[in-house]
Amino acid sequence: MFVNIHGANESSSRNEDAASMLLGCHQRIRHFTEVALRLAEKSATPPAERATAAQSVLRYYTEALPFHEADENDSLHPRLQRVLPVGVLADANETMVRQHTEIDALVANLILEWRAMANNPSQENPSLLPRTQRLQELWTSHLQLEEEQVIPAMQKFLPAADLRSMEAEMRARRQR
Repeated sequence: MFVNIHGANESSSRNEDAASMLLGCHQRIRHFTEVALRLAEKSATPPAERATAAQSVLRYYTEALPFHEADENDSLHPRLQRVLPVGVLADANETMVRQHTEIDALVANLILEWRAMANNPSQENPSLLPRTQRLQELWTSHLQLEEEQVIPAMQKFLPAADLRSMEAEMRARRQR
């Protein structure tokens, strides 16, 4: 079995703050990227299960991930840009946004493959594995940057009112 598809995609709890919500997204990114990696590997998994897993990965990357990226680009980045002192943390904030470009380009390509796999789970694609491994590498670097530098900077430098506003924006995105 590939995945506990449903448990990893639950919506954020009402008692989570903005940092917890971001970290919860990171768990889901890791989860669905791992599922994508298993899909890319040659497997004796029944086609119906591969199709279901591919649909789950596709749904996450096309529906949920854009919310997370908007959380970072539209809510977190501009607030940190206003308050962070010049230096490592300000650079990390800028790097976070720049890294989205390469990730987004690769995901756009992979979405086509996941859609094809959901429709025809028996078809093999030899280029899928190296591209999915690259996606996992990009995510590892990106999430590490955020977890070690950006989120701690958010917690240290953003005023409580900004954190509450950011949380409200994140929740509103998911209600649309």
